[in-house]
Amino acid sequence: MSHHSTGKSLFLGSFIHSKSLDELEYLHDSAVCVDEKGTIVAIETEYDLQKAEKMLFPHLGWSAEDVTIKTAKTGQFFFPGFIGDLPLFSFWTSLS
Repeated sequence: MSHHSTGKSLFLGSFIHSKSLDELEYLHDSAVCVDEKGTIVAIETEYDLQKAEKMLFPHLGWSAEDVTIKTAKTGQFFFPGFIGDLPLFSFWTSLS
C-alpha cells in the first residue's frame, strides 16, 4: 500500500452499503475511487488492482503513483460510515 498526499484513494474488496433503511447491498471484488475532496467518483464491480490501473485510473485521469490503495483482506469488508447520499464517505473495515 502506498501513501501519498493527494488524497486520491482506491478501495478494493468487498463492500456493504445500505440502499435504504431496510435493504443492504453486498458488492464483492469491487473498486471504489474517492477523490481528494472525499467524493466517490467511481464504483466498479469485478475489479482488481491491475484492472483499476489499466482501465479505471486512465478514465479518471489519475496516475497510479498519486493514489493510496487500500485492500480489504480475506474476511474484511468496507462499510459506509453513513446512510444516504453524502458527498463525504468514510470507510471502516470489519477488522481494525
